[in-house]
Amino acid sequence: MAVYLLNATSYLYDFIPRQIYEHCLLRIPRLYFLRVTRTFEDLQLTRRDITRMADARADEWDSSANHNLSPGLLRFRSSWEDLIDSLMREWKTLNIISVLLMSTILSMLQIDAASHPITRTTALFSLICALMSLLYGCMYIVRFGRMRKMHKANRFAEEARKTKTKIWWNVWVVLAMPAVWLAWSIITFLTCIMSFIWLGAFSNDLVHSDVSPRVVLGLRIALTAVFSIGVFCFFLIIRTFQRFRDE
Repeated sequence: MAVYLLNATSYLYDFIPRQIYEHCLLRIPRLYFLRVTRTFEDLQLTRRDITRMADARADEWDSSANHNLSPGLLRFRSSWEDLIDSLMREWKTLNIISVLLMSTILSMLQIDAASHPITRTTALFSLICALMSLLYGCMYIVRFGRMRKMHKANRFAEEARKTKTKIWWNVWVVLAMPAVWLAWSIITFLTCIMSFIWLGAFSNDLVHSDVSPRVVLGLRIALTAVFSIGVFCFFLIIRTFQRFRDE
């Protein structure tokens, strides 16, 4: 009985909050964890190599100047720099999307037909999320430009080797912040579009033209159908990518 109560308590106060939190983050931190971990696992570095990597000076990474470094460490440096470059390019792309999304949201807020409280609230929510994503992305681009040093790679290696870590805030959550906020910005913006279609769009047409309510309803259903097809294709794409991911 005591074991059952302990398991039930752990499930209620640990497992469920963890799952809720991971879904709120859209499980994006897990993707960054896999990317960084795969960088270390593919090269099969030993703990001695990682320690050597942390202690080596910058001029010791030139294979022509020092032959004591193992080829694995030299390969790792190249892989680590490629990882940093890919993250930098990714954050720059997310920043561009955030800026474009912010300009679109600001344009929508100026439309009189988008004055419904739900439409404006979701638009403002999306604007805030896009702004946070842009802010974090700029910070990461500036900061991670200095992350090419091997003693910092050693810290990531130690994080990847940990069997236990804080679920609420860790290095993988930090890396995922720009993508998480941008994802929520896109989700709320899509919600804003749907509320605009059903609560704001065509309202003036009903007043100032001879468009019948049935025609307006048909247009709204057609737009919703196109939106639904797009969302359905998105989930199919995600499912297809999951089939080809590494174990």
